[in-house]
Amino acid sequence: MAVQQAGLGKITLKNHRVVSLGGVIQLACGRTHEVMGDAADMFAIATAMHMVGPVLWIGCHNHVRSLAPTGLQDFLSPARIITTSCISRQEVLWAAEQSLRMLKNGCVVTALDDGPNLTESRRLQIAAEEGNALGIILIAKRAQTSAAQTRWVCDALPDQEIAWVWRLTKDKGGQVGTWKVGWRAYNGENKDGPNLIFMAATAAA
Repeated sequence: MAVQQAGLGKITLKNHRVVSLGGVIQLACGRTHEVMGDAADMFAIATAMHMVGPVLWIGCHNHVRSLAPTGLQDFLSPARIITTSCISRQEVLWAAEQSLRMLKNGCVVTALDDGPNLTESRRLQIAAEEGNALGIILIAKRAQTSAAQTRWVCDALPDQEIAWVWRLTKDKGGQVGTWKVGWRAYNGENKDGPNLIFMAATAAA
């Protein structure tokens, strides 16, 4: 699958490192990024596999119990994932804020039913800034007006085993777009390297 180097969705922020996905999209650390859709969790996993160190996955019990080690091992080591099961939305937000602040240069995934409101998201953004962590907020139901750097809608493509459509619907950098995403595991024969994400722009707004 060809990768279109169109600059769409790239986020370049001074003094913040970035995580590159497929050589096309760069997610800024020190920022939070909201993700919706039936494949939102795969967006988080695809991002985490391009980082090193632990991945904190925070949410109420119904959001973290579905993480199956056998389902993750093709993408990243399950040993890297630390799950935190909370009893309320307030506890989830508190744990996420503390983790973003303390996990220097790490990845913090926060699962919520409704997305954070403006006040909640500002607190998470400040914490991510202080820790230079990359925050991914998975939203199961409804997004709200927030201070997140980007917002994505990620859905699986029907009748395809490992393929998704990622739509960037909000970017403080002012650029949005849509990509078809595929993934190929390393089998020792891939000349281009292990665990590749292939991305091609399908539309741009």
